[in-house]
Amino acid sequence: MPNVLHSSGALTVTINYLWQKHSQGPYYYRRRVPKDIAPRIGKKMHVVALKTYDKLKAARMIDSLAKRDDVTWQQLRAGTGLGGARAEAERLLERFNLQPEPLAEQDGPYTDIGHGLLIEALEAKVPGDSTSLQPHLADAELRALAILQGRELFTLSDAKQVYLKKRGMLEPTEANRRACNNVELSFNLVCDVTGDSELKRLRRRDVSRVIERALEQGLKTTSIRRRLNTVRAAVNDLIKEYELTDIRNPFAELEIPNYGKDEIQRTGLNDAQVKRLRDYVDEKDNDTSNIIGLLLDTGARIAEIVGLRLDDVALDAETPHIIIKENPLRRLKTKASKRKVPLVGHALIAARRAKEKAEGPYLFTRYMNGERVKNDSASATVNKALAKVECGTAHQMRHTMKTRLSNADVPLSRLEEIQGWRSRDTMAHHYGEQTALKNMHSDLLKALASSAGGE
Repeated sequence: MPNVLHSSGALTVTINYLWQKHSQGPYYYRRRVPKDIAPRIGKKMHVVALKTYDKLKAARMIDSLAKRDDVTWQQLRAGTGLGGARAEAERLLERFNLQPEPLAEQDGPYTDIGHGLLIEALEAKVPGDSTSLQPHLADAELRALAILQGRELFTLSDAKQVYLKKRGMLEPTEANRRACNNVELSFNLVCDVTGDSELKRLRRRDVSRVIERALEQGLKTTSIRRRLNTVRAAVNDLIKEYELTDIRNPFAELEIPNYGKDEIQRTGLNDAQVKRLRDYVDEKDNDTSNIIGLLLDTGARIAEIVGLRLDDVALDAETPHIIIKENPLRRLKTKASKRKVPLVGHALIAARRAKEKAEGPYLFTRYMNGERVKNDSASATVNKALAKVECGTAHQMRHTMKTRLSNADVPLSRLEEIQGWRSRDTMAHHYGEQTALKNMHSDLLKALASSAGGE
């Protein structure tokens, strides 16, 4: 950002790549793309709306964006990083009977022949008068050459691809749509500040800049940690997958200023609201009232209830209960979410009614579309019904159950198990399946009596 001294003696600052559409408008980052790069990214000018009228803030954003472009363009020229092209490069090398490792480390009987044929195929794409391979070869082809020549560099995009592959999410489906979106948000949080940076170049100070930017944008500290933990896990996956002993994970042991202090304290329902919900469930017999009944007296998450299959509702068992587990249309939030929850009070009433009315393999067929649970639609419908009786939101019933269990002096270990925060294997291992269910059944009965809305 060079300084410019006017003839009048006034010092002004010229900020490279700063642009306004008109003198009173917000600032933009505007930078011409180099001629050798433009064909690869499909544009001659890189323009980003900074959404600010503050020149100092714009300058900081421009500095980050310029560094991102510098890194990206250098990778494109060298064909070293090209994050996300690794899998395609591996398939290309396999077609020529080559391993995805430096050529000097390969000793197969057909290595030299395969290498020669690959080079011949790539050279055929480059005009005779060209002095560079880069404009004429695809990312995967350049990445394959970098692998063979021992010049390969791994980027954040590579980490994301390994993470998605290990979790079966490379091909987005309706069932994993939300999980894939969360991964995308997590990496965007980082890449919006650092670009698709080479992992070797990432430092703790870069992660600190990501955290600072996220806080400036108003993101909650818990959300920042959750997203960065996803990136941390992805980088760990990449390091293990490719045995990258020379890369340290800069996302490990994060420190977020004032972590948790900005969290909004969730409030539960009072006794009068609980009573109104019980009356609502008694008066109405439909999907919405049955979902509310199950939520109210199990403390489960709405997706866990809406995604139940008929065979997950064990009404004839010694202790009636629901089985919360993954199925083809519904993933669970965590491993500990897999559990059995006894049915008491209005949860038992609602389960019986819902099972009698159900059509097909799922308890609430209207919220199934063949590919995933329509959780957002169910939440909207339930929350609309709750608003009419002034009873908060679906999630408040879960928070209320936590309070009711605490008021009933239920041991923390069983409270966590009922709510899906603790592995059910611990109690079943110590007490046996039926005893564990009976213990939780007793806990939930105590919770019924812990509020004036109980019976």
